[in-house]
Amino acid sequence: MKKLLLLPLACLAASCGPSKPSHGQTAQQVYDPNQQTFSEAQGEASPDDVARFLAGRPVEHGAALSRLQQTAEYKEHALQMGRNWRVFAQGRTGNQRDWSSANVRPLTGDPKVLLYPFGGPDLLHAAALFPNASNYVLIGLEPAGNLPSLENQDASAVLGSLNRLGRAMDTQLKHGYFITKDMRGDLAGGPMPGVTPILLATLSLMDANVQSVQSINAGGRNGVEIRYRLPGGGNRSAIYVSGDLSNGGFNSSYKSWLSSYGGGVAYFKAASYLMHDSGFSGIRDWVLGNCHAVVEDDSGIPYRNFDANKWNIHLFGNYEAPIELFAKHMQPDLKAAYDATGGGPAVPFGSGYQIRDYNANLLVAVKK
Repeated sequence: MKKLLLLPLACLAASCGPSKPSHGQTAQQVYDPNQQTFSEAQGEASPDDVARFLAGRPVEHGAALSRLQQTAEYKEHALQMGRNWRVFAQGRTGNQRDWSSANVRPLTGDPKVLLYPFGGPDLLHAAALFPNASNYVLIGLEPAGNLPSLENQDASAVLGSLNRLGRAMDTQLKHGYFITKDMRGDLAGGPMPGVTPILLATLSLMDANVQSVQSINAGGRNGVEIRYRLPGGGNRSAIYVSGDLSNGGFNSSYKSWLSSYGGGVAYFKAASYLMHDSGFSGIRDWVLGNCHAVVEDDSGIPYRNFDANKWNIHLFGNYEAPIELFAKHMQPDLKAAYDATGGGPAVPFGSGYQIRDYNANLLVAVKK
């Protein structure tokens, strides 16, 4: 079995310029090709070092991982991650933070809990729109996984898994979403199973310091909780649960676990219009009954389900129709509401299936 071998030191030509400070955060100091060198580290890797390794950033501890960072294969991974972050994700998430600060935060406040059903491991955009939330609860069908143990793994297996991780994150960083069928294949088996490696790499790209990674039981569903700290932003937690939200899966124990976090704000993006059908009425009704605000594109809870006597509705962007794949979920009442106002204030970024900003729509509903 090929183990991690000591190789000559080399510099990595990956890059990401610093972004301006965001609300609740200091400027993100992401790797600069002219300043950062992948030097040899000693000792055992911490959870934060594993996150840095996955994101393409130099580890501070972990002799085996630092040796692996000298390989050509690893450098290519780091170059790609850095390029995708700098060219695509950093500017988009900066726009989201600024827009949310001006348009969403005054309506919803800073939630203690941000609930993101059907979001999978998309912590990046949840944190951009709600940068001051204390707890992010993400729910998807992909397996959770846990902190990957990499230091005693076969080198070729680790490098192969890094390649699959990069593919799984490619469309998220470039366009703002995951391709579920591709992600499912990329996350299967190997030294990095499940979505935890995606969450860890995302946090390191955000310049977070990962403090701990623990498996959790979420009402009988497998999950993972990652505790971390952002520069100047206090302690946070990201929780991912692998659990079915259909009426058959969203049972009393699952609801009880979710209720233990309180209502908070719910966020829906690219939710496949599942809550437009009766088979997902349980999670829809739970959100309407427990959350004090909902932020969503048109793929979330149907407009007709927001009782005007209970909710204040704020419309943003432009709504014409769903993409062709979901054409049957056209909402004439939502279209009429947009037409009545002449369209809402612009959304300067794509959202969900509408990847162009001029087609994007967001609805913010706040309980009266």
